[in-house]
Amino acid sequence: MSYLNPDPENMSSLQRNLLRILRIFLLISGLYILIFGGANGAERIFGLLILVALAIINAPAFLTKGKVRALPIEIELILLSMVLFELVGGDALGLYVKLPYYDNFMHFMLPLYLALIGMMVVYTMYFYGKLKASYGAMAFLIVMVTLGFGGALEIVEYTYDTFLASGPLGEITGNTQMQGSPTQDAHDDTMNDLITDLAGAIVGAGIGVWLIRRNDKKGEHWKVADKVGDMIN
Repeated sequence: MSYLNPDPENMSSLQRNLLRILRIFLLISGLYILIFGGANGAERIFGLLILVALAIINAPAFLTKGKVRALPIEIELILLSMVLFELVGGDALGLYVKLPYYDNFMHFMLPLYLALIGMMVVYTMYFYGKLKASYGAMAFLIVMVTLGFGGALEIVEYTYDTFLASGPLGEITGNTQMQGSPTQDAHDDTMNDLITDLAGAIVGAGIGVWLIRRNDKKGEHWKVADKVGDMIN
């Protein structure tokens, strides 16, 4: 197993090929953006962040020479997609500015991803007897936690715009304002972000519940619990 040749065990050929494509594309993108910059040539910091994200995601496999795969394939694909949409598309290519509703898209997709990962974790705890709750209660918990992350992100955006955007950090990141968009002022943008965060979290948790119940009907369990269980136990 290597970075460019993922371990085929416990993954379909589609998952393996998709994982390989995302890994290669993000590695090349990170290096290119780090060297040449992004949309305006001044976004090299995002190239570095892409490479750091890849290193963190794959650190366990690298440090143990492939003996340990810390992340289930489902979670790694989600994380790589987050890096692709956020750091490559939104930041380095400037889609937050170029596409009027890209910010809404991201505020829907990122909570969806987080809620789906959260459902994988809480279902694993439920499957191993560490959590007693109904599927609905699990979903509600994950939605509330995900919405909390969204609220924390809005605080970070406000802090950056108010105190940091015009300073040295702003120069590194291109002095882009994080609140507001081509179609909304800062206040409307913040409220719409939170509403979209909630919608994404509900959909992500709903997908998780659907996957759990689909396996229950087959007399099986959601297999991701085995992989997450190996990771956290």
